[in-house]
Amino acid sequence: MDTPRSGDWTAQALVFSGRPDPVWTVERHAATELVAAWPALTERPAPSAPPPLGYRGVVLRAPDGRTWSAFGGTVTTRSGEDAGPGHGEVRDDPGRAFERRLLATAPPGVLPPIDLETR
Repeated sequence: MDTPRSGDWTAQALVFSGRPDPVWTVERHAATELVAAWPALTERPAPSAPPPLGYRGVVLRAPDGRTWSAFGGTVTTRSGEDAGPGHGEVRDDPGRAFERRLLATAPPGVLPPIDLETR
């Protein structure tokens, strides 16, 4: 697994309970493409609610503390100061494209099998 350094863009798949979730470094160009796609997504009032166990989404973290959390057809962004439920801006993620693109940045062998069709 990658060992991220400060200043790196990172991703984390929320998949485990009781052990650390996988974290990896995202190449700057891939992160830039994902962030550039954000403004084209349609606003919505609330994110999709992940289940309490199993796959719960994927998070992109910028070096400045901003995050984009994707799960179930929505993406929520937060600045470094935003925290907790109800904070941040939520957008639709048709076909889970943002989520799929972010998961695809994981190096081989980092993620367990994730079936987005049943989640």
